[in-house]
Amino acid sequence: MGRIAKRYAKALLKLTSGNLQQAKEYRDSLVELKALFSLDESARVLNSPAMPDDLKKSLLSYGLKAANAGSDVNHLVDAVVDSGRVSMIPQIADAFAQYIDEAEGLVHAEVTSAVELSTESQQQIATAVSRLLNKKAQVTHHVDHDLLGGFVVKVGDYKVDLSLKSKLEGLAKTAVQDTFR
Repeated sequence: MGRIAKRYAKALLKLTSGNLQQAKEYRDSLVELKALFSLDESARVLNSPAMPDDLKKSLLSYGLKAANAGSDVNHLVDAVVDSGRVSMIPQIADAFAQYIDEAEGLVHAEVTSAVELSTESQQQIATAVSRLLNKKAQVTHHVDHDLLGGFVVKVGDYKVDLSLKSKLEGLAKTAVQDTFR
């Protein structure tokens, strides 16, 4: 996420004056706008520097109206379009959602394991992450057979790699280094 997107998100958050319910409504509106960027036709219009800003504003206005967005979100989107940063709206939506999660004490953790984990194992990992960070953890699980065994946990910029693959790579690296000593 870019620094500029975070600034826009933080400015919108300040406009809520700490009202978490209003911030969640704004987040929902931004998420709906972000969805326009995943549709081929609208994404072509919104991301193209050749398309006029009026066309982009009308497309985004339609999305804002469908999302019942508040005036603060409308003003933010107008400012983003006027500054030529329409393509940053998905990043702004992500940054805004992240600020709300922080305010609620919620972190998103991504767990990748070599095999499908049981519900109990997933819950144990979620509990351990929550205890470690002293926040509620929302965990998503992925399977990557290349890990061979164990798992990897990612939370934000942090990564804990307890996979067999990384252990074997570490042993191989140590073995190579030892042979050249």
